[in-house]
Amino acid sequence: MADDMDGADSDLVAGERRVDLMHALSFVSTESGPDGEYIVNGDLPPEVAPPFIRAIMRVEAELLLHDAELVTVGNEEPRTPDERRTDAFVALVLRIDDRS
Repeated sequence: MADDMDGADSDLVAGERRVDLMHALSFVSTESGPDGEYIVNGDLPPEVAPPFIRAIMRVEAELLLHDAELVTVGNEEPRTPDERRTDAFVALVLRIDDRS
């Protein structure tokens, strides 16, 4: 159970160990783009990438299910796949940082 305080599952984020995700984030950097936006760069080593990719995919799946509930005849998909992927990345980073 994810809420157990005595085992390896006690500190999971999106199904992955927080420590593994924090290690993966150490390979991610940002830079300012020409229009004031941030560009996120990451070159994760093969042994570091899988937990991070799985976690982002899980969060993206949550967002996709939420978006599916918002689709109606007059309202198309509320965000593009690229927007959803970006939102998933931001949500994952916030979850990794949230230790409450």
